[in-house]
Amino acid sequence: MNRIELPIFTYILQFREGTYCSQVKAENIESSIFKWFEKIKEEKNEIKFLGNKTLNDIEFKINNQTNIPTKLDRLNNVWFLHFSSKTGSFFINIIKTSNS
Repeated sequence: MNRIELPIFTYILQFREGTYCSQVKAENIESSIFKWFEKIKEEKNEIKFLGNKTLNDIEFKINNQTNIPTKLDRLNNVWFLHFSSKTGSFFINIIKTSNS
């Protein structure tokens, strides 16, 4: 039986004093955001200045689709996403990358 590999989405997050990278496998850009957020919650101790209040704010915005990724003109498989909170802004570049 042939199993289809899910694409990998690479997230490059800039938040306050740092840049943080992670990858998730997902069917599409929309579902990748939810998987990325779950990963961020697991890794929150590695992200300087990221606390539960900020995570709750970002989660609310994701669940209510307050912010949606913007596909970058003239580029294939590249998006930008921005979230702001009282503790700082999340600037996120998302790239759909190869499975290998």
